[in-house]
Amino acid sequence: MGRGDARLRRPARGGLSVGFVALCVVGSGLVVNGYLAVVARNLSAVEFSHFGAFWSLALVIGFGAFLPIEQEVARSLREPDGRHHRLGDAVAMAAGLAAGLLLVLGAALPLVWAAIGGSVGTVIALGVLCIVSAGQFIVRGMLIGLGRLRAHGCVLLGDAVLRLVLAVVAAAIGSSDSATFVWTLVCAIALTHLPLLPALGRRTSRVATGAPLSSAIAHRSFPAAVAPLLIGAVCAQLLLNGLPVVVSALAEPAEQARAGQFLAAFTLLRIPLFVAVPLQTAIIPGLAALAVSPGRPAALGRTLGKVAAALLAAGLVGVGAVLAVGPDVVTLVFGTQYRLPAGDLALMTAGVTAYLGLLIVTQALIATTRHRDVAATWSGGLLVAVVVFAAVPDLLLRAELAFLAGSLAGWVAGTVRIVRHRSPERGDPCLAR
Repeated sequence: MGRGDARLRRPARGGLSVGFVALCVVGSGLVVNGYLAVVARNLSAVEFSHFGAFWSLALVIGFGAFLPIEQEVARSLREPDGRHHRLGDAVAMAAGLAAGLLLVLGAALPLVWAAIGGSVGTVIALGVLCIVSAGQFIVRGMLIGLGRLRAHGCVLLGDAVLRLVLAVVAAAIGSSDSATFVWTLVCAIALTHLPLLPALGRRTSRVATGAPLSSAIAHRSFPAAVAPLLIGAVCAQLLLNGLPVVVSALAEPAEQARAGQFLAAFTLLRIPLFVAVPLQTAIIPGLAALAVSPGRPAALGRTLGKVAAALLAAGLVGVGAVLAVGPDVVTLVFGTQYRLPAGDLALMTAGVTAYLGLLIVTQALIATTRHRDVAATWSGGLLVAVVVFAAVPDLLLRAELAFLAGSLAGWVAGTVRIVRHRSPERGDPCLAR
């Protein structure tokens, strides 16, 4: 066993590294909200709605399309055999996804065009982002897979800080259109991630054994491992980040300011998700340990029950807080033009709580290797959201109720799948997948 492998096996250092990453994620989430506040205060509510549509599409592109590749790269680089082979598969799949996203962007251009305010510069930025995101998430997966967790945390934080710095510079030179600020995001991602690719590629080649793939790896190709998670990730991001895009696209000229208000409030209330989404992979090992512990699946079910109770209690507190001071907090962060009634903020807070529950229960499904159930749970929640959005007439109310109903339906459906799950000794077909 090499020194690098020995380092990865030291639990104390590993625990410190994970804790450092968590601190970096929290810090980056706070910095990103500062970045969005700078953008909002230098744009009109209408222009900020256009920026918000780009921001949401960027999250769908990144976490929807490429997060599963990051997860599989991180997992496969810890295998003793076939590291180089699997990384090659990841690069090829990421390139294919980037090309596919460019085609989808072209096909969806009429809807996208309306959402971003008819800006050619923003369309070009979206195209560049499709390519840059492929490298971004491969770099993150390689850092995790190679045990460079502290470097991973520094990259996350550095990306957020650079976004803020570039936004401050753009504001200082007097930029007042969304097309200028969208490039601050693209440039920050490219500058903090892409320069690391050559060095990480050389390091991966050194640690790779070059041995033939083991039978287990060969049996499950990289695309087959990623495909169900990809479906789930895309649905998850559409549920979380698709609504601001659709709201901006469907808003009448007189409603564009309301779309900007929705984005500002929704962004502020989603702060817990800015922390939970990047950290979701980190909770899988603990859930997997519960799934194979004595008394399974009861141990996993009890833990999820406690988490659900805690989330519901936190959600009630959150709803009460936003009813009391929510509009004032939104005004303090983003400005008076973004103020929304407390009832709108309460619905968004309830939706965030349900989404957190859905996020945790789907990680439990991943931990028990039920990837197809992950895809079914997220797609079911998204379908409910689409139906509710189509049925409710008001621009903001339909989005708020759709997010809440879709997240709650997915959370309940995923929990039912966990509760009905049987252990291998009783012949559960799901663990045999």
